[in-house]
Amino acid sequence: MASNYPTVQYGSRGETVRQLQRALNQVGYSLEVDGGFGPKTKAAVIDYQKKNNLRVDGVAGSETMGSLLSKIGTVSGGYSNSKQVLSGVSDETADALYRLEKGYTPSDEVKAAQSVVDSMNALKPGAYQSGFEGQLAALYDEINNRPAFSYDPAEDAAYRRYAEIYTRQGKAAMEDTMGRSAALTGGYGSSYAQSAGQQAYHQYLQELSELVPEFEKNAWDRYTQQGEAMMDRYELFKGEEAAAYGRWQDEMEEWYKALDLAQDQYEGISKQDVDNYQTMLTHYTSKAGKEQAASNGVRMNNGKVTATAAKASALSSTASNSLQRAMDNYLRAGDKDSAKSLATQYKSRMTATQKKKVESLFGRYGMSVGW
Repeated sequence: MASNYPTVQYGSRGETVRQLQRALNQVGYSLEVDGGFGPKTKAAVIDYQKKNNLRVDGVAGSETMGSLLSKIGTVSGGYSNSKQVLSGVSDETADALYRLEKGYTPSDEVKAAQSVVDSMNALKPGAYQSGFEGQLAALYDEINNRPAFSYDPAEDAAYRRYAEIYTRQGKAAMEDTMGRSAALTGGYGSSYAQSAGQQAYHQYLQELSELVPEFEKNAWDRYTQQGEAMMDRYELFKGEEAAAYGRWQDEMEEWYKALDLAQDQYEGISKQDVDNYQTMLTHYTSKAGKEQAASNGVRMNNGKVTATAAKASALSSTASNSLQRAMDNYLRAGDKDSAKSLATQYKSRMTATQKKKVESLFGRYGMSVGW
């Protein structure tokens, strides 16, 4: 069975699900190929797993899809993966068909494209963290719990200063009045002098009293201005917060766009890869039938895969470019280990030029791949 087939399950969407639905339909099910892994697709997967002694979990991964693709080969041409073929079939055809009937295995291009998708998680912006939450909360409490306006002249510093001035002036006027009144009576004090002095004193206090409404209005203006200043600060922090959150949303939107692009590229490459596999399976099944038509009887293939088929091929430029993108994503995120793991995994398959590009990529981040 294929060991690296992408896993899809209930709720999954995309080209991989469509491939699964097409494969299920080819072995007897009647699903709408809509790319949505819904209840009907899950029921079909479970039914297929039960009938073929697979793990019954409703999840389609390497085991289930590999089995399905193997069944498709059998249905299409009747060729057995026991490598038993009719005489007259060439070793090249038998070997190719034997490998194909083992099930679909993603190509280097598909695996590399999947690595790009996986590496995008390393670049995902973290959860939004407000830099103004504390200030906004404190200022809100200050505004919300601010005492209602009240006025007490005794607590008004401006009023007290005026009161001291008017009191001094009133006392001075009282003394002056009493002195002038005493002079009229030959220098002796009299009730008239005291009464006149008191009147002069109270006149100043009356004038001070008449100023209280003005002092209260001034106090109200200050109270209002302070409140407006607090609201201005609060709105300023809110604006800064909104701007910061907007920048974070922009980063998330750009990340999702890049992720969608990587996913679309992966699904396109994966679909083409599966289509190529099914085309090759059909081709070699047909070719085996034509070759064996000229001969009767049954023979056993020697069970050996040709040297050309067994030899690991070099990475294609498409796969190499995708792997470099994935490594670049990891390095940008500071995840050197994941980048190095990819490089090490495919080192033996890389050409000298591809290795130099990988080394140059690590060098741009001041790192060494460690080969």
